[in-house]
Amino acid sequence: MGAETASLTAMLESADSDAPAISDGSRTIRYGELRRRLDRLCAGLAGVSGSDGGAFAIVSGNPIRHALAVWLAARCGRDVIVLDSERTDIDAILHRVAPSIIFDDQRVADGRWRVLPAHWLEGSGDTDDPDRSGTAPAAVGSTGWLVASSGTEGPPRIARLGGPAIRAHARASNAETGLAHGDVWLTPISLQHVGGVAVLSRCAAAGACALLHEVFDPARVVAAVMSGRVTHLSLVPAMLAQVLDHASGLRPPAELRCVLIGGAALNPAIAGRALGAGWPLWVAYGMTETVSHITCERIDSDWEAGYVGRALRDVRIAIEGGPDGCGLDRVGRIRIEGPVVMDGYLQPGASVADAGGVFVTGDLGCLDGDGRLRVLGRADDVLISGGVKVHPANVERMLSTCPGVADVGVTAVSDARWGDVLIAVFSGDVDEAGMEKWCRVHVESSKRPRRFRRVDAVPRNAGGKLDRRALARIVRDGTL
Repeated sequence: MGAETASLTAMLESADSDAPAISDGSRTIRYGELRRRLDRLCAGLAGVSGSDGGAFAIVSGNPIRHALAVWLAARCGRDVIVLDSERTDIDAILHRVAPSIIFDDQRVADGRWRVLPAHWLEGSGDTDDPDRSGTAPAAVGSTGWLVASSGTEGPPRIARLGGPAIRAHARASNAETGLAHGDVWLTPISLQHVGGVAVLSRCAAAGACALLHEVFDPARVVAAVMSGRVTHLSLVPAMLAQVLDHASGLRPPAELRCVLIGGAALNPAIAGRALGAGWPLWVAYGMTETVSHITCERIDSDWEAGYVGRALRDVRIAIEGGPDGCGLDRVGRIRIEGPVVMDGYLQPGASVADAGGVFVTGDLGCLDGDGRLRVLGRADDVLISGGVKVHPANVERMLSTCPGVADVGVTAVSDARWGDVLIAVFSGDVDEAGMEKWCRVHVESSKRPRRFRRVDAVPRNAGGKLDRRALARIVRDGTL
């Protein structure tokens, strides 16, 4: 078994056999049972025609099957890609990955790949393949995750996260958040996103349980938290707002030690609500290319929007170039170096471009004197209005404090005189006239939106990030 294979499966091997490993709330698989199931499933793939060498893929809406596919790939020495059945670009992704086996809930794949029903993962491990030779699939010395971007900023890119990077992230994250044996980490985030699937490796490294919800249901999240079983919880800011609404001011039990917020900028007003109700908030910053978060810190009432904490252990953050000032240190693109960095992006023909342990993000930020990172927004989102550079994320943070605003995104239209004219697209109880009046008092002229559009819901992807292309479409033709 190759070194990368061992780096992932060793986490499973070291966990207490009787400890819960994965659960969906109604059924639980313990670590001992999980190891035995994976051995049985791996043997069941022995000699299945078309199964040699390539990655595994799973197309499903079932998180238990997602988790089993992820660990089965590690056991068999393969890469794996998880795709939610609701995703609209599955065919394009599968053609790029060219998996040797697809575990498929409901789709009919073309004849290019070997397809097994996804429910096979929960069965005996037997197959009906007449071409089975009876020898187990050989570990190919490479096992990791292939994670596709959301595609909100163009065609999806597929990052390869190797076993060493996955394990390095799990250990560093657990050291910071205190995840330990017997803890329960709840994630309602799909395992097709790195923020969801990374919970599996964190829990395996700690001997903790990954509690997986098939879809985000705020009432169900609140019920799980109030039961006293959940110690850690992953949410994006939009989910947090809904959870707080359903909690109706209830204080969570002391067992809940960490509510990790990532995927998008945290609204200070939402943070204030959560902190006031006793929710233990941690802000985090990371991305697919770094196996989820590479910073995090617990926040209190003195927290300033944009701050996301210090780097996890063995991760180095630097700021590249950029002449702008932000009242702190130099502003520039955020540069990340360390063992959590992806191997590279999957290229046509299934090769991987070497990242060399360094990833220069598209995000702008700066570091304070204590090494705490402040994220200012995307470098390619910068607008120029009246000759002044404006970061939409900064304006969004200001506008989010307007009474009655539930969510907000900022975009622009071109103007011959002013360059970019800022437009606020928002949801909430305040109307357009009320928001404009508030902005005249609280937002300096160079950063003030000149037009306002109230919508039922500001467009965000499943990971909680603003869909800026959809924002532009709202302004252009009034559609989502």
